[in-house]
Amino acid sequence: MPAGGAGGQAETDPLGAYRGKRNFERTAEPSGAPVEPSSSPAEPASGGDAPRFVVQKHAARRLHYDVRFEADGVLISWAVPKGPSYDPAVKRLAVHVEDHPLDYATFEGTIPSREYGAGTVMVWDEGTYRNMTEKNGKPVGVAVAVAAGHLSVWLEGTKLRGGWSLTRTSPAGAKEAWIMVKRNDEHADRTRDIITEAPNSATTGRDLEQVNSDQSSREWNAGQATWRPPMLAQPLRMPLDGRILDQPGWLYERKLDGLRCLAVRNGAQVELWSRNHLPFTARFPEVVTTIAALPADNFTIDGELVAFDGERTSFALLQRRDPTTRVEYHAFDLLRLLGRDTTGLPLSDRLRLLAQALAGAGDNLRAVVTIDTGSQTEPDPRALLDAACQAGWEGLIAKRADSTYKSGRSPDWRKLKCTASQELVVGGWTEPSGSRVGLGALLVGFYDEDGLLQYAGRVGTGFDDKELADLRATLAALAATDAPFDDPAARQVKGVHWVRPEMVVAVAFSEWTPDGRLRHPRFEGVRTDKEASDVRREIS
Repeated sequence: MPAGGAGGQAETDPLGAYRGKRNFERTAEPSGAPVEPSSSPAEPASGGDAPRFVVQKHAARRLHYDVRFEADGVLISWAVPKGPSYDPAVKRLAVHVEDHPLDYATFEGTIPSREYGAGTVMVWDEGTYRNMTEKNGKPVGVAVAVAAGHLSVWLEGTKLRGGWSLTRTSPAGAKEAWIMVKRNDEHADRTRDIITEAPNSATTGRDLEQVNSDQSSREWNAGQATWRPPMLAQPLRMPLDGRILDQPGWLYERKLDGLRCLAVRNGAQVELWSRNHLPFTARFPEVVTTIAALPADNFTIDGELVAFDGERTSFALLQRRDPTTRVEYHAFDLLRLLGRDTTGLPLSDRLRLLAQALAGAGDNLRAVVTIDTGSQTEPDPRALLDAACQAGWEGLIAKRADSTYKSGRSPDWRKLKCTASQELVVGGWTEPSGSRVGLGALLVGFYDEDGLLQYAGRVGTGFDDKELADLRATLAALAATDAPFDDPAARQVKGVHWVRPEMVVAVAFSEWTPDGRLRHPRFEGVRTDKEASDVRREIS
């Protein structure tokens, strides 16, 4: 039988599912030659001594690692969100996806916006592999092993060496869930973090930024403005970490409480995207109209969609918007302009270009203004934050004036908050009491470095009746039988309805207690623009 991708591709074309998801006039991904079903699954399709494997680092909506094995003229593929581990005790989720063509093994480049898997791809590791799968002491071919739900391989790569096993944990079908585990051999190492140790391309030595910005690898997309994973600020505790900002060269701007949004324009086509690549275009048509009226017709802008409650930005008002709510787009960075990638320029230069690009814009589109520090060459960040808090702002963002734009969290951007607030994951809810409707409280938490959901407490204020009813309806569809929290204290709460940890909410609070609970938490809204698995505790 053919290798066959997730969901069972047609035997007449093992790459049918792959081709059906892509427009090869827009993406440089290989379309692949027609593949004839093979009756000898152990034979390497490349004709070499051993079949190939490749692991591609893929910065799509979420960064993940695509693990692919050559068999029957295709690359049988899994998406592994956290990448392979050398620790035999660690079980990595691996989602079985469609088979890919053999020439995909060398693909490095950027898949354009609006295409399946949009984002940057690099060859993180490559080499050969040996199929070790057996049943009753007899070897099992790769395709048969995958169909049966278990594959064991020995890898000889530049980064991965030794044995790994892949085992299906869900019913066969589309988007099968598997786990990938290191075998306990001489290469196993519980202390080794290969993902952090060796982040760059195994073939070119480039990082994702360099692959994305290398025009020689993306001539097919010259001039095309696209979404990309945004640059994120690291939280900074004041005054404890204020010394970091005592160094020269920092710029300060107002921290806005809204929705992160990348605006992409190619001619008459304008798109708005969230930070995790969800579409905002239809949701904010007034902003689209203003952006479409700008003189420049090709750019990618980074900014924030906000609604004002008086002089303050209000995420809650933005979430509950009615026809009278005015939404503005505040732009604070420029990633691309008129066919040129600007991410490699210093921030100070990008800001000057951004101001020029927005000249004459409508009053619901404006550039975020760098704070005027008067005659102070190097202002005191503590005094600036105090003034911002007194003015009712959420806080400040500090940015290095000479920093380039890099996707992901960066020490070159720092956020300073006036009040404690952050996103948290909902793991359960309680019934309402008295005259309350919908639900009583949300049980929330955050993921630790081991990927375990830690309990942060209950949130029972900040809701209106409509939000309570909407939340109950949404959470009812996420019902689960077991508590998702690692902390046994959560299981001691009485009358809890457990849910799958998929909903992310914004919560304001006064501080963390010594035992890791929220003090005086208040619900601010549901965040659809952040993945639950990305939620970490931000403030100590």
